[in-house]
Amino acid sequence: MNILIYRRGFLPQSETFIADHVQYLRRYDPSILTEHHIPGGINLPNYPLHRLHRPGDGAISRLGSKLFGHNPSVAETLPQGSFALLHAHFLSDGANVAMLARRHRLPLVVTAHGYDATVRGREHLRRWDGRLYLLMKPLLARWAAGFICVSDYIRERLIENGFPQSKLRVIRLGIDTRAIDPPPPSADRRGVLSVGRLVEKKGTRYLLDAWARLPEPLRGERLTILGDGPLRGELEEQARRLGIDATFLGARPRAEVFRQMRQHRVLAMPSVRAKSGDAEGLGIVLLEAQALGMVPVTFDEGPMHEAILPGISGLTARSRDSGSLAQAIASLLSQPDRAEAMAAAGIAHVRAKFDIRARMDALEDYYDEVVARCT
Repeated sequence: MNILIYRRGFLPQSETFIADHVQYLRRYDPSILTEHHIPGGINLPNYPLHRLHRPGDGAISRLGSKLFGHNPSVAETLPQGSFALLHAHFLSDGANVAMLARRHRLPLVVTAHGYDATVRGREHLRRWDGRLYLLMKPLLARWAAGFICVSDYIRERLIENGFPQSKLRVIRLGIDTRAIDPPPPSADRRGVLSVGRLVEKKGTRYLLDAWARLPEPLRGERLTILGDGPLRGELEEQARRLGIDATFLGARPRAEVFRQMRQHRVLAMPSVRAKSGDAEGLGIVLLEAQALGMVPVTFDEGPMHEAILPGISGLTARSRDSGSLAQAIASLLSQPDRAEAMAAAGIAHVRAKFDIRARMDALEDYYDEVVARCT
């Protein structure tokens, strides 16, 4: 059966999980629906791509598509009955196409990934898409066939936000564990790696504070920070002030991230919920790091414990407690045998629970349910 996968901008380099969704479907044939292509983003040329709007469509026409579902371009290129369902990623994108799906009698499935389910109303009001989401939210909750939550944590946030429990299904993300070969144990594998945008929720400032608390010999280990964002200058200044020799590499492609993961022993991901409400949905970096034989250290809040086995494949520290975080990091850097044992447990854990083929089987089984229910 044919399905449509919608993302307003297709596709940021950071959204590899959506690219994987498209490429790893087996029983359903995906086409892409988007408003615009992101220059330098992920390109999937082997899959049909449909534009939500024609080049000449003005602002009034685009608004009418969102508010009333009237879209001549879609009516022409996507005839009635040609697709079994429409799957939108992120709640705001679901709001963009809710009326369109209803008008074309397309069952709508929406995945809530993280910030879209956790940021507070005042944060949504800062952006046009957020304001539209707040306007459309009651109709979206009522008319969508179902909502996929990438973690139990996200499901709890949607319940808090008034979404009907009967429409919520937890289907976690996955990675291609067969394509990721961890390096053999090596004494050359040292230090701590941080991966992610340099924003409040990533908790990088807690990592730097923790590093300053490490015993002197351990502070000589490598500390590498991959990622860019609005807090980069502030964090680099914090590192200088604390006398920390941290390497800030900026944003890097996935291949370079994996190369760095193979060289470091510990992944530090002390994520927190930001003042805006922004929080992690699951943390796919945690899955990739474990598959590559790294040992994650996280805070004990949000969905982090759903991606690792605390005390077995990774360690959790008390949330926002730099001293607790320093103790966890120190225990792994100073006990390489323990770290190797936990790394082996992490590889087995991810292969057993998060291989993308099993995750996509669960997704396609859910599609079967939705299609059967809506036809």
